[in-house]
Amino acid sequence: MDSTLLKGIDVSHFQGRIDWPKVAQQGIAFAYAKASEGSGVTDAMFGANYQGMRAAGIARGAYHFLHADVDAGQQARHFLSVLGAPEAGDLPPMLDVETACGMPCAAIDSCALEWLTEVQKALGCTPLIYSSLSFWNSNLAGCAALCAYPLWIAEYTTAAAPVVPHGVSGYTIWQHAQTGTLDGIAGAVDLDLFNGSAEALAQLGRPAA
Repeated sequence: MDSTLLKGIDVSHFQGRIDWPKVAQQGIAFAYAKASEGSGVTDAMFGANYQGMRAAGIARGAYHFLHADVDAGQQARHFLSVLGAPEAGDLPPMLDVETACGMPCAAIDSCALEWLTEVQKALGCTPLIYSSLSFWNSNLAGCAALCAYPLWIAEYTTAAAPVVPHGVSGYTIWQHAQTGTLDGIAGAVDLDLFNGSAEALAQLGRPAA
């Protein structure tokens, strides 16, 4: 594993209240907080996490957990309402696609693509799509349009780099562990690596108006 890659985490209400200044002191360059799920669930800690990241000087992003059996447009609009107006430096949103909800591959692909398209149009930036290697290969690999989005791959290995799914040429973020520990966070937390330089991460961020 390349120790020069930028370190990040992704969090939700499961981590409880987080001491973001303490997290920042441990070299965490970026973080994503769960904002929403489905068409009506708002993560209870999103507001505190999103504000805390920015105050601590950590590049911040927000993510939505997709329910493939729920109208994608409703989910996109719910996420956007929870997110609010983006600020300079905010990272592109991420769509978490890791459960089929009993739907066939074509329906999952269509739902994810509709969400990504609507959010991209609303925010003027390209969202990332998150999935595991196995889920992607089983459910998403047949959709060329999804393969064009920046990939956040979940693969837990001690290898130097993750295996990328079928149809994808590379990855942007790698979630390499889900049982990480950091001062300032009670319990386990997902650990991520950004596949690029600090300058590349900054370029992902929303430019100043």
